[in-house]
Amino acid sequence: MLNTKILKSILLITSLILLTACGSSKHMSPKLHKPLDLTGASESFISGANDGCETASEKYKKDHEAFNNDFEYNEGWWAGRNNCERLSKLHESLEDSNTSNT
Repeated sequence: MLNTKILKSILLITSLILLTACGSSKHMSPKLHKPLDLTGASESFISGANDGCETASEKYKKDHEAFNNDFEYNEGWWAGRNNCERLSKLHESLEDSNTSNT
């Protein structure tokens, strides 16, 4: 009796794992991109965000002095870089899905 319950539990867990592994992330629609909100941000944060975004666009730009000594610039740089990298990946996935549908 106990062995039957254990066997059924193992079978159920294995089935769930196999069924969830069958999904493909390629066919999932991309997540909506939320633009970086710079409302009320300091000039230093905005400058960092712009430089970080340029870096994400493969045009490395960073004011090293400000990055190392100005918290707002540093935070803005990372926020801009991460935001633009996500946007770039979204554009790539949309282009890939458009070319595969033609």
